[in-house]
Amino acid sequence: MKPTSQELLEAVSKHCHHQLTLYKFNTTTLQVSDKYREGRLTALGYLAELSFYYMQEEKSIEKQFKEQIDKQLKLHSCLDDTEYKRGLYDALNEVLHL
Repeated sequence: MKPTSQELLEAVSKHCHHQLTLYKFNTTTLQVSDKYREGRLTALGYLAELSFYYMQEEKSIEKQFKEQIDKQLKLHSCLDDTEYKRGLYDALNEVLHL
């Protein structure tokens, strides 16, 4: 089964932080050049920041989604109180409160 975007971002973040610690503090046990270490640390730092950014973006999706539903509710508030309006509001409110 394919991981969700949140699971992927968390796995990337965890991997990057583990690798950052490994390459930053194991200067004598890892047999790599200083330039390689520097390149690796730069890439890992970038990837950690990128995964954090997208985790924050994902958190805001729920808020934006609910705001769009609220807009629809307000947009249709001027309709007469009919079966159509009640059905529309019932469906929108059901999803809004999930």
